Amino acid sequence: MSHRDLRQFLSLLQSSGQFDRITVETDPLLEIAAITDRVCKQPGGGMALLFEHPRGSSFPVATNLFGSRRRVEMALGVDNLDRLTDRMGGLLSLVPEPLFSHLDNQIAALPGFTRFSPIAGSDASRAAMDTPDLTAFPFLQTWPADGSACGHPRYITLPLVFTTDPEGTMPNCGIYRCQVRGATELAIRWNPGSGAARHLEAFRQRGKRMPVAIALGGPPAAIFSALFPLPGDLDEMAFAGFLANEPIPMTSCRTVPLRVPATSEVVIEGYVDPGETVVEGPFGNHTGCYSPAGSAPLLRVTSVSHRAEAVIPTTVVGPPPMEDCWMAMAWERLLAAFLRRLVPVVGDLHFPLEWVFHQSPVISLVNPALGMVRETAEQLWSLPWFAASRLVIFVDASSEPADLSRVAWAAINLADLGHDLFADTSGKRWALDATGGSLGRQRIVPDPVVAQQVARRWREYGI
Repeated sequence: MSHRDLRQFLSLLQSSGQFDRITVETDPLLEIAAITDRVCKQPGGGMALLFEHPRGSSFPVATNLFGSRRRVEMALGVDNLDRLTDRMGGLLSLVPEPLFSHLDNQIAALPGFTRFSPIAGSDASRAAMDTPDLTAFPFLQTWPADGSACGHPRYITLPLVFTTDPEGTMPNCGIYRCQVRGATELAIRWNPGSGAARHLEAFRQRGKRMPVAIALGGPPAAIFSALFPLPGDLDEMAFAGFLANEPIPMTSCRTVPLRVPATSEVVIEGYVDPGETVVEGPFGNHTGCYSPAGSAPLLRVTSVSHRAEAVIPTTVVGPPPMEDCWMAMAWERLLAAFLRRLVPVVGDLHFPLEWVFHQSPVISLVNPALGMVRETAEQLWSLPWFAASRLVIFVDASSEPADLSRVAWAAINLADLGHDLFADTSGKRWALDATGGSLGRQRIVPDPVVAQQVARRWREYGI
């Protein structure tokens, strides 16, 4: 089952006992984030939260919506995240000779993908503010030093940021942190090389300002798709339709030539002048440290529209486990399908929660042979998904990558660190061969006949 908007998903969470309401007044400056952080650290990720009365605003705030494996599954309408691997694998099987450099176009050309392209929809009865005012919304300050370089501590942390190239032919949607700098100004921190950064450079070369639209809420599938590092210029909203198993309804903005999900709770529109930047940050993130302040594009807001009693979705990031760790599990399951098609020796992979944002996985290999690990590591490091990887641990297919106890055992017992721990040419990315292939030892393998006999007679033993 897919969810057309945030409210439908909230209703499902409430009916399934995955949702707590906080009815007392709470402060968007630090307090809501502190409560959320404490809940995120509970076993299994804690509950989704709705803060009904944030101080200074009439709009409720939702946090930790996707902060458990079960809620990620619910958001994407699957009973198990492995269904994502199966669906993605089925789609990729239709690509005769997948090449990463062309994978976006190869996928986009498939009829099984194009049928999920966005469709036209109504705007969910959003009303435009007479005068745009971002300060009317309860955007959060998460950590004490957030925004301290410029005195603006509040951030939008779960925005769908829409841009396109100057010709309007290559839409992009990403989740980039947005610092609220007053009623009509936002600093948006996108990474160099991101879709939005490439678009801004194209507008810079033409001497034009770039239109930007920011949507809050909408279909959960759209939020996940914007979060994922999809190959190339693959349309995130078409991929969101693939995830939801139905096209995403989109609607035109009021003051910029862009489209956003029709069921968005809030839509912020404006323009970025390529030559205008401001200081943004610092900002506390998953490393347990602040990312330093730096230069960021400035969005000048031209319109803000919202649904009546709009719900403001927000995520809190910090040392794991946090909500974004669970959200990344969905990407892990999709990435497994991509890797099996692009690097066939890969059996499976797992991102430990503590490692996930350093692109550092545990990867199992099918029938690993001498030299295979080093060759595979080089292949993975050549992909942008692992360009910033700090450590990759390889195990053989008999070890489940998600069984970290088994992985730790293999890393200590089946690796010759003098030979099997190696770095790339930069010395910044490391890989560990824990498949046991270099040790030349005979591995213990249980007798299969006896194992079947024990399984068959287990009840007789009375254990």
